[in-house]
Amino acid sequence: MLLALPVYGLAVFTMMLFKVEGLSSIHMRMIEDPLILALMFISAFAAVCVINWLASGPQVLGFCFDERQQRLTFTQRRPARQTTEECVPYSDIHSIRPYITTASANFCHFVVCFAGDNGKPIELRFSDVTVRDMAFHAEWLRQSIGERMQEVLDLDL
Repeated sequence: MLLALPVYGLAVFTMMLFKVEGLSSIHMRMIEDPLILALMFISAFAAVCVINWLASGPQVLGFCFDERQQRLTFTQRRPARQTTEECVPYSDIHSIRPYITTASANFCHFVVCFAGDNGKPIELRFSDVTVRDMAFHAEWLRQSIGERMQEVLDLDL
């Protein structure tokens, strides 16, 4: 009900703007009340935040590069949805870009670009990889998938 308040305020304001006949004075006084105006702005802000959260991308919780089966398996969670496990064959991977920042020198991340179900490219960030694990993964992935594994990039340069 609180999220409908901005719509109500907009409707009353529009009726006041175009001087609609028969508009009750209680509606006009209500929209001029500072408390109601504050609640309208707060509820509009809350609605935008909820929509932004629901539209945000997936968060990768864990991943595994399986060289024997030639596939990448990862677990992802989307806002307000169940956790899912996805498998991507190595042949669908376009590139893997490892990144390191000296500001947070303990952790690195990979950005994996692969073809989705409809052929559209998808980029996912696989984060919170330690520097030691990054070096290990980068070395054997370069042997496994070749030139699609790019060099480690330092984002702080």
